Amino acid sequence: MTAYLVLASPDAQIPDERSVVIADRFAPVAFLLPVLWLLFNRLWLEAFAAVLVFAAATMLAGSAGQPALAMALNLALSVLTALEGRNWRAAALQRRGWQLVDVVETDDPDVAFEIHAAHAMAKTNRPSSTAARPNRRPPLLGRQNGVNTDSIGLVPVERN
Repeated sequence: MTAYLVLASPDAQIPDERSVVIADRFAPVAFLLPVLWLLFNRLWLEAFAAVLVFAAATMLAGSAGQPALAMALNLALSVLTALEGRNWRAAALQRRGWQLVDVVETDDPDVAFEIHAAHAMAKTNRPSSTAARPNRRPPLLGRQNGVNTDSIGLVPVERN
């Protein structure tokens, strides 16, 4: 099963047909063609950084005579882009005002959106009875109102 991130467009009511569903998994195309994948997903700064890394690797292989180091650098960039590229895309959308509204685990992005829509509809149809609900916070241990009650962390200690 894959975790899917559901991002809603700015000022959209949830669920929205314009929502973006991003799979949080390895991206094979990003592994094979990292710069093109970054450009296709409108990750301009990341693509520029990848071009700089590829240029440095090319210089290492050519003039410095270090082809093994250049290949390792290219492989590292490809693996990093394939593993983190989708998270970079989600972060870029959030910087543009999109909101992460749900994380759903399933095998299909369409099913992920349907599950998200069902969760959102259940939240809107639920009656809000928070005012009638009693406060169920556990009692605090340690210093309360200036009185030192003996405890170590959450464990009360009796001293004689």
